[in-house]
Amino acid sequence: MSSVVWETVGWIATVLLVGGYALVATRVLSAHSMRYHVLNLAGAIGLVLYSLYKLAWPQLALNVFWGAVAVIGIVVAVRATRSMRSASSDAPPPGLADEESVREG
Repeated sequence: MSSVVWETVGWIATVLLVGGYALVATRVLSAHSMRYHVLNLAGAIGLVLYSLYKLAWPQLALNVFWGAVAVIGIVVAVRATRSMRSASSDAPPPGLADEESVREG
């Protein structure tokens, strides 16, 4: 691939990482949101590729770790979403009283 393509990959990845951070800093996104972690993962993957192209080993290592943290964040977000869904499915529908409270009343 041409150097223009690699430079474009590097800049897009940088915008994803910095943009994600800016969205969290301005409270547009939550630091716990799936979108934030996906932005970080996409940016990290792009910068890993760019670092390989440039043979920039410290930056490569940084972005591998950054991507790993993003994957952990995605796993935590998925588990939290599943947990919330299962907890809400166990609760009675709003407005319906359970049998015990009806007997007590």
